[in-house]
Amino acid sequence: MKVPICLIIDDPAPVVSVWYAHSRTGLTPDGRPIPPRYPNSYLMDFCDVIEKRGIKGKFSLVPMPGNYGDIVNGIEGVSDEELNEWLDTVKERVAPRFSIAPELLTHNKAVDLETNEALPMRENEWVATQDRTTLTPYISKALSLLKEAGFDCCGVNSPWTTGWEVIDEYAAAISQAIYDVYGKKNAWYYLHNKRNTPNVKPWIDYEEDGRTLVSIPATTFDETWKTLENARDDDEFINELADNLITKDGKSGDLIKVIETGGYPVILTHWQAMYSNGAYTGLKIIDEVAKRVNEHLLDKVEWMTAEEIMEMVLKNKDEYRVSFRMEYKKA
Repeated sequence: MKVPICLIIDDPAPVVSVWYAHSRTGLTPDGRPIPPRYPNSYLMDFCDVIEKRGIKGKFSLVPMPGNYGDIVNGIEGVSDEELNEWLDTVKERVAPRFSIAPELLTHNKAVDLETNEALPMRENEWVATQDRTTLTPYISKALSLLKEAGFDCCGVNSPWTTGWEVIDEYAAAISQAIYDVYGKKNAWYYLHNKRNTPNVKPWIDYEEDGRTLVSIPATTFDETWKTLENARDDDEFINELADNLITKDGKSGDLIKVIETGGYPVILTHWQAMYSNGAYTGLKIIDEVAKRVNEHLLDKVEWMTAEEIMEMVLKNKDEYRVSFRMEYKKA
């Protein structure tokens, strides 16, 4: 029986960079300026890669990116033409292959739902002090914006480690919000990163009132993030980082380790880390990794969306009741 393989993509938003918006310095770890915007051509190039390689997974869409406005009423500094082109491209070329999910509302400062004004704290800080009675309408707002923009969702993505401190309340709120906005009783979410641990698979995280929430954890490190730590973009560097996930001969790397120890290979990357300050180095790494997966592993794995993984879990709930939640330790 083949196991699912999935690409988790965090932080996408139309044109604006949420990484730049919440950056404290405006600089990469090695001191280069972070681009505040991405051209729509980047999204097109990304679509070319996922279509060429048959990649499936999860794609975030931040509804109010960086506190610059929202995807329905407009985003500061983004023309209506740019915004609509980005959203239409995601609907036409990404959504058929990726489960679309809000990454809460802003991936920056939390929002007062009555005024839409930014609060003084980041979303992860605000969520840590809330319960399901306040979290549910907040998550519902994010889902409602995506629904109004024409997206069908049954999952939620978590910026940073949002929700760890109140994980039971957070899970309950996600399940309720998806039911309230989309009328769906089954949902998934991404928050947990579980690496170097045998047999890690998704798990049933919450069940109540006929509703079920599945947690889909990442099981690899984001190798593309290293492209933000230095400016190298040569083939040797690309192959070196790709090798960490799967070598050219398909015999070693973290993906192989995950499969051999009974887990599901769920690859983590970030929108800014594939863009790599305009060099696309991270996207080239993902392209190479997917090429190697398709050459060596398709007898063992099958590319799946987050929703397809959720449906697989729901068909045999008892097998997926073991939780791999980790203790949260604030940095």
